[in-house]
Amino acid sequence: MKQVYHYTNQTQKLPLILDAGHLLPRADQAGERPLLWFSAHPYWEPTATKSRWLGGYLQQLTFAEYRNQFGCVRFALPADDARLMPWRVACKFAGIPKRHVYAMEEVGREQGGKPKQWSAVPGAIPLAEVQIEVLNGDKWEVAS
Repeated sequence: MKQVYHYTNQTQKLPLILDAGHLLPRADQAGERPLLWFSAHPYWEPTATKSRWLGGYLQQLTFAEYRNQFGCVRFALPADDARLMPWRVACKFAGIPKRHVYAMEEVGREQGGKPKQWSAVPGAIPLAEVQIEVLNGDKWEVAS
């Protein structure tokens, strides 16, 4: 069965998600509808690797730096889940301006992402409905 994944970090985000008992959607701008983002990338969504401030400059972390500093976790959802909306449909649903959509696509591609792999759900997902996986070395393992 094909799956899509919500990728995030283990040290900062996982405890908050476990406490909530749900994956929660969010909106980045006022007036947008919140979404919970997923990727069909089978290993790691490149746009999930965050930046850090270093010497007054914003520096994009490499995947190895991100993995080693924060740990990686993902939440697997069946790719045929009826709640999933393709990237552009999700952006329209959320009310994200087209210029922002195009800018996110451009930045995402520069980071190695593929917008055709992106999708979203417009609501919270209980953890009981996803499989939690933790990256151990270079291998994803189901969390117990």
